[in-house]
Amino acid sequence: MAFSLETAVVDLTYKRGDSKPIVFILKDKSTKLPLDLTGYTLPVFSVHSTKDPVDITTEIFKIDGAGATIPVPVTDGKIQFIPAEDGTGSDQTPETYFFDAQVLDASGNKCTFVEGQFKLTQDKAKD
Repeated sequence: MAFSLETAVVDLTYKRGDSKPIVFILKDKSTKLPLDLTGYTLPVFSVHSTKDPVDITTEIFKIDGAGATIPVPVTDGKIQFIPAEDGTGSDQTPETYFFDAQVLDASGNKCTFVEGQFKLTQDKAKD
């Protein structure tokens, strides 16, 4: 099935140290309906200190593996990312970073579906 998907530009604000999922719903550009993500794999959410990184040396943190899921039912078009609570996730210095998120489609093609600024704000609780 052919579909039209373009990279959305979204700026996110997230509280430092939080573990609430970051959820995206992928929709077909022309029909505006959620994409059926059957066969999609390996979602990745990466945050960098620079807008246009040339390699991983500017990577602040990445969410993949168990922290990056395509929940059932896959026909809802949802992809969610849960930051780690072990200091490798959102527990970073509050400032504005840059992110993108990508997934492999059913044919194995890498699709970057969203990018933008990732503003990490200071939390008040210290636990």
